[in-house]
Amino acid sequence: MLKNSTVLLIIIVTAVFATGILHAQEPKKDVSTPETPWLKGVTIGPHPKDLSPVVPMNIYLDSGEPIPATLTEDIPITVIADTSVFDPEPPTEYQGEEIPNPIWLHNAAISWFFIDWEKNKNHRASSRRQLPLNQMIVIPLTPTGRGAITCYAGRKMRYELPEPGKTKGTFVNSSTAQDVRVLDITPPTCGLEVNVKNGRSGTFWVAENPPNKYPPPKLADVYLTGALVQQDNPDEIVTIQGIELGPDMIVSPEQAAITVPADAVITIAANGDDNYKLDHSKLKYGICNGAGGSPNPVSKVNPTEIKLSDLNLPEQPYFYIDASDVAGNRQVLFVPLKIK
Repeated sequence: MLKNSTVLLIIIVTAVFATGILHAQEPKKDVSTPETPWLKGVTIGPHPKDLSPVVPMNIYLDSGEPIPATLTEDIPITVIADTSVFDPEPPTEYQGEEIPNPIWLHNAAISWFFIDWEKNKNHRASSRRQLPLNQMIVIPLTPTGRGAITCYAGRKMRYELPEPGKTKGTFVNSSTAQDVRVLDITPPTCGLEVNVKNGRSGTFWVAENPPNKYPPPKLADVYLTGALVQQDNPDEIVTIQGIELGPDMIVSPEQAAITVPADAVITIAANGDDNYKLDHSKLKYGICNGAGGSPNPVSKVNPTEIKLSDLNLPEQPYFYIDASDVAGNRQVLFVPLKIK
């Protein structure tokens, strides 16, 4: 949308809210209170002095079906706004008052938003595809239990005043919202921080890449850094690309490993999160035998401290983290443990 259209839309949205507020007012002879004596004698009428028509709007799918109450993250939908703001001629009457000889001055301006009420964030919808003015592709990128697809549209018009030769400019405004919730289909992205008591440390974590991929499977990169990963270059980040994000994420010993002394006392802690809500009651991590499938722990689950000399370590041990979100999406990551 061009810069001028954006400015026009801001004016329109402001007018929409201002008009709504004024229409909600009941006429009063005196709006002052003991706390606001400076308002003594001030009256507010039920309607704004200048005409600013607010017309209805409906939004629906491009198929003509209603917008579902439940959407799925990363799946695009095409929505349509139906409002007389796009009519060839402006309204000639509003709330029983005649609008003499109205004409449109500009094309309509329209904007779509996805509102995540849980996070109190607005996400503006835009598309690089050429679409009719009253259409938009909306992609809900993050899950939420309480969201809304909203649309604001407006158009400037001019009409004649009773005084001969005089006209007045105003806006015709239209808006609506459709409440929706968005399902979570992305597994958590968790890793571990590993520290040797009175010694070195190493960290590995996961990031979805590409983000918001659809259709599944989701893919992710695994990152490792620290002296336990590369003693000679602890600040370098080792990247393992293109692992399927889910319950069978395996870093092979040839790709990277966490290397610790055989007599080490280590502490481990989970890092990372979920794009919606992590189920902390199902979070498990520690050291296991081999990689793949459900972890077979050889250490305590979620230990605060591990003495390697107390463990019966297998030929190839792994650090593991098993994480699920409240929607049931699961991530299990295995990273090799090497003993020097």
